[in-house]
Amino acid sequence: MALVLVKGNRMNLFWDFLKNMSRGGDKRSNLVTTVTMTCLIKALGEEGLVNEALSAFYRMKQFRCKPDVFAYNNAIYALCRVGFFKKAKFLFGQMDLPGFRCPPDVFTYTILISSYCRYAMETGSRKAIRRRVWEANHLFRLMLFKGFVPDVVTYNCLINGCCKTNRIGRALELFDEMTQRECVPNRVTYDSFIRYYSAVNEVDRAIEMLKMMREKGHGVPSSSSYTPIIHSLCEVGRVGEAVDLVVELVEGGSIPREYTYKLVCNALEREGKMDLFDENLCRHIESGIENRIRQVMKVKPTMRRDMS
Repeated sequence: MALVLVKGNRMNLFWDFLKNMSRGGDKRSNLVTTVTMTCLIKALGEEGLVNEALSAFYRMKQFRCKPDVFAYNNAIYALCRVGFFKKAKFLFGQMDLPGFRCPPDVFTYTILISSYCRYAMETGSRKAIRRRVWEANHLFRLMLFKGFVPDVVTYNCLINGCCKTNRIGRALELFDEMTQRECVPNRVTYDSFIRYYSAVNEVDRAIEMLKMMREKGHGVPSSSSYTPIIHSLCEVGRVGEAVDLVVELVEGGSIPREYTYKLVCNALEREGKMDLFDENLCRHIESGIENRIRQVMKVKPTMRRDMS
């Protein structure tokens, strides 16, 4: 009900609703609690209503609710989703004050690190990109200094940010550090390196990372793992190897994306090697692509197109 009122821009009714739910008889006296307010902040943030989420956070005390670390984390996440990093850092600074009753936890640092890395490439300035990646690395080192143990999500966010900003040395350093700390990498970790090596035409290194993932059992390669390598192989004229990877992808139970499939077919046609593609395999891939398009059309009808 509260979310419906906010979406309808009925903020006065929204606050009146919360006030009515927070007072009255014993049965309703505990309906507005720290947990319910935290859930409301999370829902508002996910809907992009960051000002309303921040307003709900600051008015928690009005409803006799004390913000805890979960409320702070959700407020920080809502701010980071829309790029309000100064306000997010202000809340983080409050949590990091000596003796504060809600000190930051692993999730607080991970939210900020992932947001800095995610939005770094969206800025139009190289200086701003370097600044945000530096901030992410600074928070990571501060996290270690405070005695927190980063998990695979934290490492993945930082490695992905370093790869996207061409800081491959730092990314490899973090990858080695994961092994030393017995933090097992997953498919997301390897995909970051695969995308980087494929983009800089070091396709052999990308293939090595793909093989390492399979051999060490650190995840099952998916379409997102194979696609950058296949594209890079087609660009350098190694179409036969690209076909082998497409076959391997299909045998693993996945279907290549439509653009990837057409890219390989066009490369084979240019070199007169269409016989490398088995007809049954082509029919299976095309059928899988058509099924995927039908599923997308059910969810996003505006993306309808002529299937003939």
